[in-house]
Amino acid sequence: MSGKRTRSYRCAVHHRDREVSSENDFHLLLEDPTFFARMVHLVAMEVLPEERDRKYYQERYTCCPPPLFIICVTLLELGVFAWYAWGSGGVAAAAGPVPVDSPLVYRPDRRRELWRFLTYSVVHAGWLHLAFNLLVQLAVGLPLEMVHGAARCGAVYAAGVLGGSLAASVLDPDVCLAGASGGVYALLAAHLANALLNFHAMRYGAVRLVAALAVASCDVGFAVHARYTKEAPPVSYAAHVAGALAGLTIGLLVLKHAQQRLWERLLWWAALGAYAACTLFAVLHNLLAAPAPDLHYLPPDPPDHAQGF
Repeated sequence: MSGKRTRSYRCAVHHRDREVSSENDFHLLLEDPTFFARMVHLVAMEVLPEERDRKYYQERYTCCPPPLFIICVTLLELGVFAWYAWGSGGVAAAAGPVPVDSPLVYRPDRRRELWRFLTYSVVHAGWLHLAFNLLVQLAVGLPLEMVHGAARCGAVYAAGVLGGSLAASVLDPDVCLAGASGGVYALLAAHLANALLNFHAMRYGAVRLVAALAVASCDVGFAVHARYTKEAPPVSYAAHVAGALAGLTIGLLVLKHAQQRLWERLLWWAALGAYAACTLFAVLHNLLAAPAPDLHYLPPDPPDHAQGF
């Protein structure tokens, strides 16, 4: 028998030695995996590109701490939507109007109220808008948080929300903002960035890219159509695009990578410079620009003496 062994034979022996250390361990291979083990395996296959990283993650992940960020954000958005639906008589329209009188919605004439640049993400215009955002948020956000942690996933989400409102304030300054599309598109773009950088190693990489781009294109198309065809109040679509770009850049910055080649480090610095420059420009624009005039599609504010009644 020849002393030479093929590469596949050596890999098979190495794989066997890693999984089975003695003959008493063979019964472990016959047990059906638990639901938790199957879920962790699915997350590893969807998010991690390298086989060694997937195996390490499956062996080490214990769901402690659990992915609470995405769950808490989802529950908060559901609660706010239920509150406004109850206030409007307990009826939630499929594509209802934006509650522009809410202190949470971003309005260009109230941009000095800085919290609105973030809180607009928890208010939605109709249950269709809410359902789409929550489905994508859970499908993409939960696996990302399980792998990268709440802090990194939260940074990507917040960057998308803030980037969406800042971009809308500069590029589309006459419209209101409502909905978590900026944060959702940031998560989606961060996931796509991972798939693009590791396209050769991702399972069904081409199918996943095409499906994600198709869903995003349809949603952005509906947003553009609503922007220019619906009656008042118009809602900006710039937050969708800006949120995706923010997720793409911040995802490259904060998400963990198994290895970084030279061109990836250069891309890291380019992403940092691009996001910092765009954010600084938008902040300065909001600070130095003239106050926004009263919007023609909003009712005038009540006089000061009438606000207490």
